[in-house]
Amino acid sequence: MANQLIAHHGAAPDAEMSAFEQGLVSATAPVSGALGFVQSNLGKSGEGTSADETLRVFGVRDPQEEADFAAARAQQLLQDGIVDLPADIGVLVPDDRNYERALAEAFDRVGIPLSGQAEAAIKRDLTAELLLLLLTLLEAPASRTALASLYTSPLMPWPGDTGRRMARELMDRGWSETAKELEGAGRLVLDALRETETLPQLSARLMTVTETLPDVPLTERIGQLGIASAKSLDWSVLRKRAEPRKEDAPDISRFVEGVSLFTENALPWRPARHLIVLGLTGKHWPRLPASNPVFTESEIRLIRETTGLILPGRREHLSRGLEMFRRQLCSATEGATLLVPALDLAGKSLSPSTGFALISHLLGASDPADLLCDVRGSDVTSIPVPTEALPTQADPAASLPEDGIISLNTDLLRLRQASEGGYVRQSPSRLETLLVSPLAWLMDELGAKDRTWASETLDVMTLGTIMHHILEVVFPKEEPIPDATAVDVKTPEALVDAIKCHAIWLNGPAWNTERANLLREARMIAQSWGGFLRKSEATVLHNEIGLEGDFDGLPIAGRADSLLRLPNDRVLVVDHKRSKSYSRRARMTKGWDLQVALYRAMLERPSEAMSLTRLVPEGVKTTTAYHTMLDATVLTDFGGEGIPGAEVASVDISANATDHLLQAVSEARAGIIRLNRSDDISIMEKDRGITPYALKDNEFVKAFTLPAEEGSQ
Repeated sequence: MANQLIAHHGAAPDAEMSAFEQGLVSATAPVSGALGFVQSNLGKSGEGTSADETLRVFGVRDPQEEADFAAARAQQLLQDGIVDLPADIGVLVPDDRNYERALAEAFDRVGIPLSGQAEAAIKRDLTAELLLLLLTLLEAPASRTALASLYTSPLMPWPGDTGRRMARELMDRGWSETAKELEGAGRLVLDALRETETLPQLSARLMTVTETLPDVPLTERIGQLGIASAKSLDWSVLRKRAEPRKEDAPDISRFVEGVSLFTENALPWRPARHLIVLGLTGKHWPRLPASNPVFTESEIRLIRETTGLILPGRREHLSRGLEMFRRQLCSATEGATLLVPALDLAGKSLSPSTGFALISHLLGASDPADLLCDVRGSDVTSIPVPTEALPTQADPAASLPEDGIISLNTDLLRLRQASEGGYVRQSPSRLETLLVSPLAWLMDELGAKDRTWASETLDVMTLGTIMHHILEVVFPKEEPIPDATAVDVKTPEALVDAIKCHAIWLNGPAWNTERANLLREARMIAQSWGGFLRKSEATVLHNEIGLEGDFDGLPIAGRADSLLRLPNDRVLVVDHKRSKSYSRRARMTKGWDLQVALYRAMLERPSEAMSLTRLVPEGVKTTTAYHTMLDATVLTDFGGEGIPGAEVASVDISANATDHLLQAVSEARAGIIRLNRSDDISIMEKDRGITPYALKDNEFVKAFTLPAEEGSQ
């Protein structure tokens, strides 16, 4: 082919050919020192060398900080005269649009042009995205993330702020108050999104949405679904036809004067005196090869040995990827800077990439971390970028008060103002958070919490909600307790109702096994609870009853799972827990239980009289209890003596908890936040029987945790 082209067009003049070859990226090491050694030996075995100024490696926090560091590094290279022009610098980034956006912003802030960016952003096929969402919601049951995505679609007939608020409410609570109050076109769209079972229904409901959104070109896309000619409703086929169209890749803007932007899926388009490489973690540099979808690695080797047919396996793909990375590094003719982020943009830890691990080995480091210069743990004078681009305090904990007390000089209990200007009622769960971590409680009061979207899962919270609902349906208030046979008959219907109310997505075919397991568990729990009710001669006064009262003058409100009337003028306030009794028993015997004690306080000191709260002044004795479903145990406070089938605590189960809460409430009124210490988790679990979820699951609180006090155990 080359000979044919030369014969047809002739050879290029020597001068032009020489200039062209000088502009190509070399396949061999153009640099001496550590960088040149890596350029020559990456992917090979042999003795290593030592790191030097030709190759610097820095550890940063995340990709956003990587982009800022890269821009600052380029700025410093120019200011110090290490390079003469922006065109002398290259930036090699993972094939990720987030990196390109972050770099564009960072280089724009320092005033350095960036060459090699896309001329225009890839446009989303919003119409197809909307149609896919409509099909998903009409098929039902659909995940709440699908509905939240519809709420935030820019094609919807409500403002963007309204859509985002509806999505937040839906993801936080499972439903949206704002969506319920919609009127007009928005109401028509949402009303059309009902479960669809026939093709005519589907066509009619899509037509309703189309007529309600006249500015959205849905008609042509709906016609391409082929609903009119279809013989049956096949959702998978419809979704396939509705997939967004792939847009052509945008043109790349390359100009001589700017810093060169290179991506991992191609060789650099020109050499650079200094190369800055980002994202040396995880699946990048090289991209880890996927398995062959047809043959195993051993089968690929066998095919090669017996037939001579060479099919590339994981090893060959990895070798090819490493060679690509080596060639990319060879674009640097004088020096390179490698950046290694510790976290991704979601805050998850990242491991070093294969390429960086091999570079570390070549430079004599037993662990890749040994090669890093951590920009947050180093003296800013040792970092080769402008100091204003770096944090001035390496250890954030060093600025925290030694005694762990932060004074905010305001009544923190009034941050969420009630409509009448008083305190907003605190729930038992919020007060339990205050008991564990005042800072976590404060963040909750301010609404500063994780807003990550996630699809529904059959987690502990969902399981508990379903079982609560089943017990409420099988054992309704003020009705005779059903016998074992009736319980067995009513439980399946109650499970169906619970799923419909709280987890409609569980009706999907993918959850058949889970539904069968749930039914077995529900029957076991309902039978054991029914046995206790019959044995104790209880009457169910109410299920899921809302209560209001006060704690030390602070308004509180909550919902008790069940109130039982027992013989001898006793009322049992029950909280159902889908757990075993071990940890709850330990917490009660140590005097650190709080939840049902607050329920009892609301009954004994109600803020609003009702029929149930009048029982206490009439001489009825209130007792609190936990029903741990998974081992059919009923744990009561010391007032439960004589209740058949109940295990009675011999101490005041909430004495220590209420004392500690009194102090925490007093400090919150005074604007004082007491920070947690590193040994709080072990203290709460071992000494108090509390599982401190507010500490374990909150990265923000962990960042403000102080070391354990001297002498503490």
